[in-house]
Amino acid sequence: MAGAEHAVSAAHQEFTDMIARFSACADPSEQEAIRLAIWERFGTIGATFISDMANFSVTSRTRGICQFLKLIHRTRETVAPLIEANNGLLLKCDADNCYAFFEKTGDALRASFDINAELFRQNQEAPLEDHIFVSVGIDYGRLLLIGDEDYFGDPVNTASKLGEDLATKSETLVTERAMEQTSFKVHESAEHMVARVSDIEINYLKLMMAEANRR
Repeated sequence: MAGAEHAVSAAHQEFTDMIARFSACADPSEQEAIRLAIWERFGTIGATFISDMANFSVTSRTRGICQFLKLIHRTRETVAPLIEANNGLLLKCDADNCYAFFEKTGDALRASFDINAELFRQNQEAPLEDHIFVSVGIDYGRLLLIGDEDYFGDPVNTASKLGEDLATKSETLVTERAMEQTSFKVHESAEHMVARVSDIEINYLKLMMAEANRR
């Protein structure tokens, strides 16, 4: 385990060093060479998955931060194994968000449905104050994947906008470009939406947990 942690940290340090060199370089041709080297070393293509817990402000204000931290802990315990079970890589959890990478859009969609289905099951057995709901944003494209710790790129930004800003509880929002990369069939009731966030137009589908029955 120690060796694995060292390897991951080394990858992140390598990335940080390359970005520092890119930032400090004044020569356009050298800067371009560093940029290409960064993409050669860390570039990949795949699906970005970002989940967000619903009702953050309401829960923490009405029930207290310790209650909310308990729910965050439970959410992470639920999310992690289901991402792994669907061939995903859980990169990090930050506050009430979880960030994962999948090679295939279909696996990311299945993970989102499995997570919401499991949380629904848990909610049936828990008191109201312990109910957990998450929203998920999914995109697909070229990005920088830093070991198994972090990622950067347009698909990351878009998934974040979908999962954190636009989706409500138990919703999965997936970009149309991500859906183009999968044979996953969605119900005809799935809504095709367009949003403009930070001057970026996002074409996406709104899927509910019931879509899990059509896997």
